[in-house]
Amino acid sequence: MKVIAIGINHSGTTLVRTLSHLSKQDKKDIKIVAYDRNDNISFLGCGIALWVGGEISKPDGLFYATPELLQSEGIEVHMKHELLAVNNKEKKVLIKNLETNEEFFDTYDKLVIGVGTWPIIPSIPGLKNDDGTVSAGVNIVKLFQHAKQIKAIIDNSAIKNVVVVGAGYIGIELVEAFSHNNKKVTLIDIEDRIMPRYYDEEFTTPVQQSMEKAGVIIRTDEVVKEFIKENGIVTKVITDKNEYAVDMVLWAVGFNTETKILKDVVELGARGAIKTNSYFQTSDPDIYAIGDCVAVHNNATKENANIALATTAVRTGLVTAFNIVRDNSLTSPGFQAANAISVFGWKMAGVGVSETVAKMSQMDVDTVFFEDNDRPEFLEPHVKVKIKIVWEKASRKIIGAQIASKANHTEVIYMFSLAIMKGLTIDELPLVDIFFLPHFNKPYNFVTLAGLKALGMDYFHQSVDENNNN
Repeated sequence: MKVIAIGINHSGTTLVRTLSHLSKQDKKDIKIVAYDRNDNISFLGCGIALWVGGEISKPDGLFYATPELLQSEGIEVHMKHELLAVNNKEKKVLIKNLETNEEFFDTYDKLVIGVGTWPIIPSIPGLKNDDGTVSAGVNIVKLFQHAKQIKAIIDNSAIKNVVVVGAGYIGIELVEAFSHNNKKVTLIDIEDRIMPRYYDEEFTTPVQQSMEKAGVIIRTDEVVKEFIKENGIVTKVITDKNEYAVDMVLWAVGFNTETKILKDVVELGARGAIKTNSYFQTSDPDIYAIGDCVAVHNNATKENANIALATTAVRTGLVTAFNIVRDNSLTSPGFQAANAISVFGWKMAGVGVSETVAKMSQMDVDTVFFEDNDRPEFLEPHVKVKIKIVWEKASRKIIGAQIASKANHTEVIYMFSLAIMKGLTIDELPLVDIFFLPHFNKPYNFVTLAGLKALGMDYFHQSVDENNNN
């Protein structure tokens, strides 16, 4: 059997390495051929801010695999090769060598599509050049090449005023990195607060306050209308309320899937995401799809959606490899979109849906928000922890959780991710066997107490507070 993989970043790297391992383990003759239009693989984009901000001196650690590693495992790797078309009736793909411009066909028994996403670049005056690329002075962030450009610009002392458009994870992380480099940073977003779909207001407000204390200018509820150029370089950003002089703009407003050429090949869903079954087969059973370009099953919403996270991508590659080698024997357990961020002193994580997203989706939910110290008050240090849990009113099943602290308690989200996947109810949460040791937590810790508060039993917390005050 011959398997062709298109796209070998996070999902594709996991796919081909797992295919290689399993085929040897099962003693199956599988030829693995991988194509990617980039010149590098496995770049951890979530670590860009660490490099740009100077927390790490070199980007080498942001790669966990190389084309040479894949080749050493028996995988045929072709970098700087782009997919032009798929003929699924004849089971062949048209590939272009981007270095020589040569075009050629390659045949497959199984095809795996992992073409990923690309930043949204709308038609705002001055944002794009005639050829569709972003204007000079504007930077997008996706690839290692983009990270190198941003790093070089930020290291330039002549760059003083930076505008970041987009208050999602990438935007916030790079705002902090630019701030660490002593730049005057203005953050603009169309929404009324930062990270509005990841976290509810109880969590975003203190982060915004920390950002403003660090000198970041936050301009929410503003819409970018135009980019003004001088000598072909963007020097001013115009919104519906203000105008900002800039030396550099970072554009980080979201992404679209890269699936247009597959429109008449496999079935596509919302935003062009490829529809798959629980084995990650597309509407063509000999074509699988993995990574950011796929609509996966969200266990929190019970719907299929695009969850563009490296962890999601890796697991789609893993499941698909098993199913190619072992004849569709492993179904996907679904996904919960667990995620985290560490910015401006705050360690935060979330999973499932926030109350904001639940209400936008017209889900009938209840929530509990709780704040407490992470350790007994007689021990120093003890640090405040914020936690919020979202559950369905009808089933009582937990469908979301958020946590934030100046200390790191993000690993609590692992438990809530499993809780969502397995259908744990809010009533069962206080009965989860959570250990106690004063060095680490309280007899009734912030997870247990949040669950008890949800059940109207917050007198446990009140009695503890009263004893501490006596």
